[in-house]
Parts: sequence; C-alpha cells; structure tokens
Amino acid sequence: MEDVIKQAEELLEKGRYNEVLKVLENFESVEVYLLRAEAYLRMSNSKAALVELDKGVQTFPFSYAILSAKAEVLENEGRLEEALENINKALEILPFSSEYRFLKARILFKLERYEEANIELTEVLRLNPNNVDARVMKAFCYYNMGLKLDALSEINRALNVKKEDSSLHELKGKIYFETGFYKLALSEFKIAAHYDPNNPDHYYNAAACYYNLKMYNDALTYMDLALSKGEKANYHILKALILKELNMEFSQEIEEAIKLDPSTKSIIENLFKK
Repeated sequence: MEDVIKQAEELLEKGRYNEVLKVLENFESVEVYLLRAEAYLRMSNSKAALVELDKGVQTFPFSYAILSAKAEVLENEGRLEEALENINKALEILPFSSEYRFLKARILFKLERYEEANIELTEVLRLNPNNVDARVMKAFCYYNMGLKLDALSEINRALNVKKEDSSLHELKGKIYFETGFYKLALSEFKIAAHYDPNNPDHYYNAAACYYNLKMYNDALTYMDLALSKGEKANYHILKALILKELNMEFSQEIEEAIKLDPSTKSIIENLFKK
C-alpha cells in the first residue's frame, strides 16, 4: 500500500491525474480517498471530489482529515453551512487543531458571523501565536464588529510580520479615515498603493482624504489615477465633487456615474442640490 500511495503522490505532482485514479483503483484508505479527491480537484471536478470524500466519510466516519478536506471543498463551492457542519465534525474528533479552527473561523467570517469567527481566531492564536493570517482575519473581524481600536491593535501586530500587506494598510487607512484622521489615513492608502499599484481603490481612497483635507488639486490627481486603472460609479461621483469645488464642469462625471450604476441617481441628486 505504501508503494502505491507514493506512486500516486508522484503522479499527482507530475499532473498525471487520470493515472492517479487508475493506480488507486480497488484500494481503500484515508490517504487513498484524499488523493483521489485531490486528483479530481486538480482536474476542476469538485463534484467528483465531493463524491469521493463522501465515500471516504462513509468508510472512515471518524477521519478528521476527510471531514476537513470535504469542508474545504464545500467552502470553495460557496456551500458554507455544509462546510461549517463538516469542520465542526472534524473538530469534535480533533478539538485542538489550530488548522481546523482557522478553517472554521474562515467559514464563519464568510458567513459574516464575525463574533463567532473572532472567538475561533482567539483560540487559533492561543494554539499558534505565529499565525499571521489568523491575526489579519481577527483585525477584519474587529473592524466589522465596529471595534476599530481593537482592529487597529491587531493590524499593527500583523504589520510587524507582514509589512508589505496592502490589505492591512488599506484597513488601517479606513479606520483612520472613519475616525477623522485624514492625514494618517492618506499615508496608509499611499503605502497600500505602493505595494498594490494596480488597485484603483487605493488611489480613490487617497483622493477622498485629499478632498476632506480640502486639497482639491491633489484630490483630482489621485482621482484621475484611480480612473486610469478602473471605473466605478463612486469614482465619478467623487471626481464630480472635486471638480465642483474647483469651479470646473462636472456634469459629464455625473452622467458616467449614473450610467455605471443607475441606483446612484438619488444619491447624486442629494449631493448636488443647487
């Protein structure tokens, strides 16, 4: 059996997925079910992978490895409640796995159950204090729970390890922006843009800071940078506001915003009341 498993693993790494399935025919073990499922996944056949994992669970009902693998496939398929059910079963068998708890936290986060996700992440970090991804997610949980100072604390801890993570700098910028510290926010958005230069949101966020600081020419420069990399209705709305402050024509920006998102019409009417 060990030779068969080793051969299947080698074939898997070489991308010879059908051969993996052929080699593993008529064999049953936890490793075999996991390898067959992985082969199907790499062939973009998640349905067959789930069938394989279901068979594995029926044969080995106490295999936390198969249950967690199934949970991850279901998560990727967007079947989050089913994924949560399976990872909970895995944790009943192996309750002290930081890996499985992190998977559960990730699923809860996607379900927007941030308080529950945060509880799981606290346990993950207790078991593995060096899990930076868990700390990053914890920061986002705090932010979504409205606990901005706690989020800021977690962000700073995570940045000690992941200094070049643009999403952390962006979130830090949002917290500063929402609390009125526009200059601090601007600095973070510029750092985010440095590490992720093709994301137009960073330039839009910087433009919003300049706008609130009444530095309209700088705001326009960054707004044009954002629009050179992508288009959204709110980009055109902000540009229209900036142009208005500069006593420049802005009607074209309003037209573009409504064209991109007709639902913004009422918002625009309120913003640009004469």
